[in-house]
Amino acid sequence: MLLFVLTQTVPPIMLLVLLVAIYLTVWDLREEHDLEFTVKVWWVLFVLLTHVPGYLVFRGWIAVRRHRRKQAGHASSAAPRGRRGGGRA
Repeated sequence: MLLFVLTQTVPPIMLLVLLVAIYLTVWDLREEHDLEFTVKVWWVLFVLLTHVPGYLVFRGWIAVRRHRRKQAGHASSAAPRGRRGGGRA
């Protein structure tokens, strides 16, 4: 969007790419139930203003967020491994 404002032109293919990036952002954010609405709106506006680089930043952020959530889920359910205590072997 910033590029469109600076150049005063909107090539049709770039407009289509922008709409697809916004659609994919909304699609990913609807699966994030624990995010506040304002955070979701912030990401959509960020992608709207920065276009493809903003979408790439968003994808990186969402991937890290999902990876950390997955790791936290595994860490809490992991049982101690090996033998504990000082008994006979």
